[in-house]
Amino acid sequence: MEIVIPPRDHGASTYRYTWDENGEVTQVTRVNEPQQPGHTHRARGRQTVQWPFQSIATVETSLLSQIADQPFPFRPFSNPRDRRATWEPKRLLPRSRGSDSETTARDLIPDYVINYIRGETPETVARRKRNGGKLGERLVDVVTPTGHRPHQSRTAEFEGFLDDDSGDHGGDRPRSPGDGDEEHMLGGRGEKRLGRGSGWRKFMHGWRGGVMLNLLLGSLILVAGSVCLIYAAAKVSLSAGESVIFSASCVTAERIGMGLHALINALVVVLLAGGNYIFQVLSSPTRREVDVAHAKKKWLDIGIPSLRNLAHISRSRAVLAVVVLLVATATQVIYNAVIFTSQTAVDYNILSVTQSFRKGAPFSNATSNNEGKLSRLDILSLQDLASRNALVNLTAAECSTRFSAAYQADFSAVLLVTNIDSTTSSLVQTASGSSSSTSRLSLINSGSTALPNDQQTVEFCLAQRSDAEQTCQVNLNGSLLGVVVFLNLITVIITTTILFRRSLKSLVSLGDALSSFLQHPDPTTSGSCLMTKPDVREERWGLREAKFWMPRNHFWFRTPSLPRWSIITFFWLALTSLTATALALTVRADPTGALSSFGIASPHALYLLPSSLPISGATLISALPQLLLAALYLATNSHMTIYHLSHESSLFALGNPRPLRVTCNPQGSQTTSLFLTLPRPWSWLLVTLFAAKSFVLSQSVFLVSVHLTPAPPLTALGFSSTGLLALLALLFLLALTILTLALRRAPPAVSSNSQAVGNPLALEAGSCSAVLSARCHAAPQERNLELWKRPLTWGVVDGGGPVNVAHCSFTAGRAGDVDLGRSYA
Repeated sequence: MEIVIPPRDHGASTYRYTWDENGEVTQVTRVNEPQQPGHTHRARGRQTVQWPFQSIATVETSLLSQIADQPFPFRPFSNPRDRRATWEPKRLLPRSRGSDSETTARDLIPDYVINYIRGETPETVARRKRNGGKLGERLVDVVTPTGHRPHQSRTAEFEGFLDDDSGDHGGDRPRSPGDGDEEHMLGGRGEKRLGRGSGWRKFMHGWRGGVMLNLLLGSLILVAGSVCLIYAAAKVSLSAGESVIFSASCVTAERIGMGLHALINALVVVLLAGGNYIFQVLSSPTRREVDVAHAKKKWLDIGIPSLRNLAHISRSRAVLAVVVLLVATATQVIYNAVIFTSQTAVDYNILSVTQSFRKGAPFSNATSNNEGKLSRLDILSLQDLASRNALVNLTAAECSTRFSAAYQADFSAVLLVTNIDSTTSSLVQTASGSSSSTSRLSLINSGSTALPNDQQTVEFCLAQRSDAEQTCQVNLNGSLLGVVVFLNLITVIITTTILFRRSLKSLVSLGDALSSFLQHPDPTTSGSCLMTKPDVREERWGLREAKFWMPRNHFWFRTPSLPRWSIITFFWLALTSLTATALALTVRADPTGALSSFGIASPHALYLLPSSLPISGATLISALPQLLLAALYLATNSHMTIYHLSHESSLFALGNPRPLRVTCNPQGSQTTSLFLTLPRPWSWLLVTLFAAKSFVLSQSVFLVSVHLTPAPPLTALGFSSTGLLALLALLFLLALTILTLALRRAPPAVSSNSQAVGNPLALEAGSCSAVLSARCHAAPQERNLELWKRPLTWGVVDGGGPVNVAHCSFTAGRAGDVDLGRSYA
């Protein structure tokens, strides 16, 4: 094939390039034709001075017409604003830099010849010198008898791509979105706009910027926790592990405790989200690790937090990733156990008496009928109050409701008036705070208000109001606070370590992987542009077999794999079922059947803990449900990340060129962001939703600590039925959000029967490095164009003719639609 290259600015010299069947240049001939008689050549543009070797010639063949006649993909665009593919001469031999041949070549070829090959005129050379030598040039090889001499040329700028690293383009040439001119589109220098530079600027974008933000938040939380720990150690005693930081009325103390728990749960969810962010960065594989895995027919996850990758990445990063995830999860549990409320109350005495006791009938306080060991003066005082009607009269049902609970602080004593007739003693039996709870409940049966000893029922009750003022305290567990401060310190140290680890270049996002696979194609997935994850699982890759595309609507629920659906369903069902069970038991245990207030436990639904259990252990037990909530957050974040990873991938198949969004060292038109895969609005929504869940859970299941006098303290698990109901509502809201997103469709990119259906870039069954690499084998004519730096689209780049197999890949030009009747490889 022969192509005649016309001179720039209608010069006189024309060169004819001859190619063989292999695309190699075999001959370069200069064509000089004399000017026809009677024809006057009129110079155009700005060239007024010719080079010494220039002569007038006639253009035999137009290069643009030659390219227009080429088969796919060099086809004209219907839209005049679209970009044409850039023609670039094929390099003949590898370049040699800094060798003797290069020095010889520089001596053999005059500078004005080199400038002419660049496409410049004497005027442009002079203007370039005035502007500092920058005119936007393209790399071209000049062949000399002694080898290659690399120079810059603009002969291939037809109305296509500009070099991304050309600096000042010079002139007023109009730019298009396909130029890759990021500086012009962003309104300033691309390097300054994207923060590409040395020093601290490199920490302001990409995953390092996100890690820097998490480091800042973690450091602030660490400082706040350390200040609280120092203050508590200086003002109160931490030797016992429990310290009272506030004491007042129960209403005020409950509000303060509730506010502290709201603040704590907002902070711990931020730490959990930050730990998940750092875990995704650490668990993301490098290109070397991907290549090693692909060589063994193994695939890795790209763009999502992955436990699967831990077996294939470096051991140090795997250990750090596991530590960060465990520390973040443990922090949420322990932080919720640092603050708890307690209350003081005077235990009540119970006396079972006859009707005659109110009239001053004699009684005996012998051991047989005085198990509570009440003094005779206390019994006489109660008898006097009863005879003067100075006690509160309660019905049998009200009496059973109040005094069958584990504790109550309104009354100090109660007389159970029975229908027993006794002539020897009007006192039947007693029980006091020092008695066991079984002895006290034997007098008042919460189910039938009957005395189990003699099956005589209680007719009514007389209760004595307590004179002691009930107070509540907000308590700080100093030992647990020290533990969470230490855990925060570990997180900050690990975050700082990976932030300043310059050698870490993981494929964190989809753009990172696509950029790497386009820059260095993966040979193990060559010739399999439509390979799917089932093919990868069955190790049907590397076979270079042709496949047909069967378009169908891709719903988002097909993106996560079945194991990921199972994981998120398990944690959601576990937390939902436990919440529903606790709510049912709480409502059933309350005789009134009413819902207890938010953050307040029903005294009838307390589950006593062993008295030998330390208070720190009891608070940790009450905070254990936070572990399920943390696991549900991690599963939900990963699930929604896969949704948006597939969505981001599918956008490249719509025909509109898009730049790659990378997380490290953006080049050319590439963009960068602090978020990895899940967009910021969805991340903020998840953080807000789970912070609300964590706070509601802390007010639904909590420790109940009551200091009874003279009885020993009571430690139990309490449940708030209103809080449990609110938690159920939030869990169903989460399920509704996930299922609503699951029913979304990927944007259609393939036409079938005049309807747009299907998207070949929508990911099915999760993220897979092999599937992504198979999509990134560029066409041969575009492999030297540095596609990863340009806005890209995905589609057919090689039609294959009427018989041969076609090929699909990313391209900086225009891509064809996938034909339903063709095979692709």
